[in-house]
Amino acid sequence: MTVAEFIVKQLTAWDVRRIYGVIGDANLYLLDELSKQTQIQYVACRHECAAALMASAEAKLTGRVGVCLATSGPGIANLMNGLGDAMMDGAGVLAITGQVEATKIGTDTKQYIDQQRLLAAVAPYSALLTHADALPYILHKALIRSFTMGEVTHLSVPKDLYGQKVQGQVHPYQAHLHQPVRAPREEVRAVAQLLRDAERPMLLLGRGAADAAGDAVALAELASACVTATMPARALFPNDHRLFAGGLGQAGSEAASALLAASDLVVVLGATWWPEDYVPAAMKLVQVDLNRAAIGLGHPLHKGVVGDLGHFVPALLRELRDERRDRSAWETAIAEAKQSWLLRMERECEGGIPSDQAGNYAASDKQDIHSNQADGSVSSDVVAQPVDLATESHEGIPPQRVMRILSRLVAEDAVITVDTGDHSLWFNRIFQARAQDILISGTWRTLGWALPAAIAAQLAEPERQVVAVAGDGGVVQTLLEFVTAVELELPITLVVLNNGSYSMERNRMLVSGLSTEGSRILNPSFTGIAEACGGRGYLSQTAEQFETDLKEALASPQTSLIEVMTADPIVPHTKI
Repeated sequence: MTVAEFIVKQLTAWDVRRIYGVIGDANLYLLDELSKQTQIQYVACRHECAAALMASAEAKLTGRVGVCLATSGPGIANLMNGLGDAMMDGAGVLAITGQVEATKIGTDTKQYIDQQRLLAAVAPYSALLTHADALPYILHKALIRSFTMGEVTHLSVPKDLYGQKVQGQVHPYQAHLHQPVRAPREEVRAVAQLLRDAERPMLLLGRGAADAAGDAVALAELASACVTATMPARALFPNDHRLFAGGLGQAGSEAASALLAASDLVVVLGATWWPEDYVPAAMKLVQVDLNRAAIGLGHPLHKGVVGDLGHFVPALLRELRDERRDRSAWETAIAEAKQSWLLRMERECEGGIPSDQAGNYAASDKQDIHSNQADGSVSSDVVAQPVDLATESHEGIPPQRVMRILSRLVAEDAVITVDTGDHSLWFNRIFQARAQDILISGTWRTLGWALPAAIAAQLAEPERQVVAVAGDGGVVQTLLEFVTAVELELPITLVVLNNGSYSMERNRMLVSGLSTEGSRILNPSFTGIAEACGGRGYLSQTAEQFETDLKEALASPQTSLIEVMTADPIVPHTKI
């Protein structure tokens, strides 16, 4: 086989379904080879950043290796932002890039750059192919590292090597690479004993607990444990369950923060998110994760356990099966905190931020959280310092109401991709997840994530409803990929919250007394752009109109964009 043929065969053997990329003269031979087969779909993107974001999203959603393709020079440079997302969120992505001819490497020829140095910050493994016979080893190594370690890996191929013959065999995927890591039984028993002894236990679920979702519900009920979750894990636990307190952090619920402060044991399952401003400084914390390097990183730790949660949580249930302890006082505290939170959310959805708090929170906000160690009772008071926003306009649909409508109308098993921005805080605060997959740019937090991620999700899961939620500041970063979605005939619904500003940054500037220079945006007609791209555009100026438009868009086979004219109230606890 030639180098181009071998790459395609090796990726096929590892069940790679798609390659997202942008054409360039250093990858033409590989594109020609892709055109000769049907196992791997080539998705032609408008920008390399979007291609890398699509590969990252597919890896997060499916667990398979995502693959993106770019040419040399500016092509690989444009991949960097999307690869940063994959690197920070542990999504296994392989980037394949063309390179100048082998005889011109290290010269001043056009579009040459040392690709290994360029990608060193985001790709722990980056290899330059210098001889065709090295390809079987380095490509196999890249796939193993991306799949088993969730790493970004990179292979650069000089364009004159694509036609050379390879001596070597395709390496098939081996099942041992997915063999679960079982925690020793004594470790399971130790965690079980900690849960038995706790009076006010809590569970924090992360994306890594996906294989244990059903058992986590049983565990919470058996131990009377309050549950909170990171944003990507919101759907792993029924949000209407009596023990679920909401999300964690500023975008989460005050109830979750108050209950965390009152808890005497927190068991973290598959999560690394630990927002210091919203969790107690000292607590008894147990963390269980398959990634040993993530355990205890950046937060206190009483005990760490390495293990596959799909096996650990059922084993923990078996250890606790015959144990019963009266935690009625704790359950009452959970119920009261949850009810208070739900009533507050209802008021926000009806009229924006509750009038008694004016929606204005200064940088000196203080959240006073109290717990009574004797009876487990919990109270949470938010002390708000008003900010003079007399000159600010808050006309438009409250973003809370937009999120409530989405929560009610989006399919129970939908994939929802949420861009970075102020709207993501309102989403996590209001949206009541069911069995949806929620995909975000978790740690890198790039603007422009939602639409490329939605395209990848719809291609990977064509039978599921896919909804992208973005703000006007972020959506423009990758908006031309709307043409890509139309070209592929994908029935994606893109919801754009238009408030004419970078609200998250603007509101942080306001509460800190800074100038809001650079925060206002002169927006085009997003509806017009959608229609110019061949899709369907809707303009929603009232909540009632948005509900009608959303129902129609979700039922349509067309690629749709709904431009929602929204207010920009300040999210509680906003500060720089």
